[in-house]
Amino acid sequence: MGRLTERFTVMIPELSVEIHHSVDHWGSIHVLEHQGIRYLTFGDGGEQSAVDLEQPHIPLYEYTQAMLLALIFHPHPNQIVLLGLGGGSLATALLHNLPTTSQITAVELRAQVACAAQDWFQLPNDPRLTVEIEDAGHYMAKRSKSCDLLFADIYLDEGMQKVQLSEELLGHCERLLTDEGVLVLNLWDEGHGCHPLALERLSGLFGGQLLACPIIGGNLVLFASKAGLELPNPRHLQQPLKRLSKRSGDLPLQELFNRLRPLSGW
Repeated sequence: MGRLTERFTVMIPELSVEIHHSVDHWGSIHVLEHQGIRYLTFGDGGEQSAVDLEQPHIPLYEYTQAMLLALIFHPHPNQIVLLGLGGGSLATALLHNLPTTSQITAVELRAQVACAAQDWFQLPNDPRLTVEIEDAGHYMAKRSKSCDLLFADIYLDEGMQKVQLSEELLGHCERLLTDEGVLVLNLWDEGHGCHPLALERLSGLFGGQLLACPIIGGNLVLFASKAGLELPNPRHLQQPLKRLSKRSGDLPLQELFNRLRPLSGW
């Protein structure tokens, strides 16, 4: 435990205490805690999620904070789908920021991970949130209801799962997004700031107007839409960014917004 992982730039403190352990078909699930921060890990692969027990609605990791920028492009979504729940930090942040009319469906492969999110990571028991225990690809293939925001963050112990950039899954994402809807992908690119496979497959479905936000530590958060996503003028979005940042716990969203670049321009 505590080694630097491919997803984050923060390590689990060596003094963390394990407070829960379970095993399922895919391996071990550990919950550790240190000084009010609770961590989710799978096997020996480092941390997968974390929560500040006093402020569970504030995402601790930069990649999750960057994913919230989707609310700048689509501030009033009705239907949201999360592929990959983990400890539920993104779901919790979205519930805190979204209106009562929004409905979130979180799709999680591992039932015991979903239980850990509810039992140990303060995932809200909110009527706006539905958790489906299912393979993301299978779920998307059978879903017919369109969605305004679609987040994909599908990782296991060994890293990002190939299905996240599969042509089949991305095709279902394009099919289900509304015309103004936004797809958000948390990818791993080893800090290169580009992802040729993502560019190839997303350009074929959404055209060339794709935005990327590089994350310290090696992640790359991508944004795509059928309507295309041009690089916004920061002046026009300064006030919405301030409001979203304040609601989210004074997160550095302006800094993350300033990192946005066209994916094709890397």
